[in-house]
Amino acid sequence: MEEGSKGDLFLVDDLLIQILVWLPVISLLRFKTVCKSWRSIIQSSDFIHRHATFNNDDNKTGTLIFQSSHCIKEMGKDMGRFYVPHFFVLSSCSSNGWLYKYLGVPPYPRGEPLARFELSGQVLERHRPVTMVASCHGIICMHDIFPRDIALWNPATKHFRVLPKSLPLPEVFGKLQEDYVGFGFDTETKDYKVLLITYDATKMKNAVQVYSMRTNSWRWCVDVDLPATRCFSRDVHNQGVYLNGHYLFIATKFYTTFEEGESHNCSETVVISFDFSKESYTIIPAPTDDVRLDVRGRDGKIVCFTYLLPDDRKCQVYALNNDTLQNEDSWTKLYETGMDQSHSCLGPMAISKDGLCGFLRGSDGYGLMSYNLETEERKDIRLANVSYRDVVVQRAQIYKESLVSVYPPS
Repeated sequence: MEEGSKGDLFLVDDLLIQILVWLPVISLLRFKTVCKSWRSIIQSSDFIHRHATFNNDDNKTGTLIFQSSHCIKEMGKDMGRFYVPHFFVLSSCSSNGWLYKYLGVPPYPRGEPLARFELSGQVLERHRPVTMVASCHGIICMHDIFPRDIALWNPATKHFRVLPKSLPLPEVFGKLQEDYVGFGFDTETKDYKVLLITYDATKMKNAVQVYSMRTNSWRWCVDVDLPATRCFSRDVHNQGVYLNGHYLFIATKFYTTFEEGESHNCSETVVISFDFSKESYTIIPAPTDDVRLDVRGRDGKIVCFTYLLPDDRKCQVYALNNDTLQNEDSWTKLYETGMDQSHSCLGPMAISKDGLCGFLRGSDGYGLMSYNLETEERKDIRLANVSYRDVVVQRAQIYKESLVSVYPPS
């Protein structure tokens, strides 16, 4: 082939890639069968990363993935504590409505999410509580608390994988333990990583380990000496959020002060930012010490919002001015909105990509509403063929479909 022909071919491939990155996953999966060259492009790691990080969403609200629980009824009784985890996606459309897509239950192999227990002399099987902890490049990371299992799921490709078991804890760790899981992308090595923090409530110490998709293995973060800090694993709607190579989450930092020869145990609410590339952390004082605090992203910036209940119903949203600063002055209050007393609802479980729209659920766990943080307008979100009587909406994350694999590179 002549030199000019090769150059023309490269130009054609580049133009094709610029078109393909705009397409949804379902179309790309079909186009893999068009010809070998298309298949080669779509399966390449460079294209998959480019497609996953390409911002082709003009929708300022963005797309969100929600975890909900569908109640199981046994012998006519509501077995609420054995809710089955389901997932669905919402994206706003130009007609001020919502596009709803049901994703179902993650495809656990060999019935692994089932737990056996005895009730009234009968041995029953129920789904164990599974928590969505993060969404990054189309991959959903989930934590199954009791067996300490961590799994990755790509809803678009329908691929699901339970990760290898984490490293055994040091013998000095007591029995009162809490696991906290994060997930994100190492922007330097192009590797997907899982963060696991285990808190020893007896000794008030943390053990930190990281899983690497590239090596398919766990290792201790010996250089991460996280102080006595308890992460909010089940105290808020969402555990944390992945943003720009970091995983951010809310925690309580414990410390001791000394006054006039006496020691005093103290605590404060902080935001912890874990850098997946450096595998190090930054502790940032939270804008308020209210326990009902969550951290999200807004236009690529770190945002905290707090909701105060029950006496003073209002929602406050703060933006971090500079994530290298480590004092309360780092935060700027964006909004403070009142929560109508006539509506029974809990504060935002999620915030939209542009930071203007919060998503609320009823205080009894049922129902879903959108809430404009500027105009304070509230709208019920109706989902097709969904009854909120048996469905509890629990968590939400910003989401974008991708071809990213949940399997380690071969």
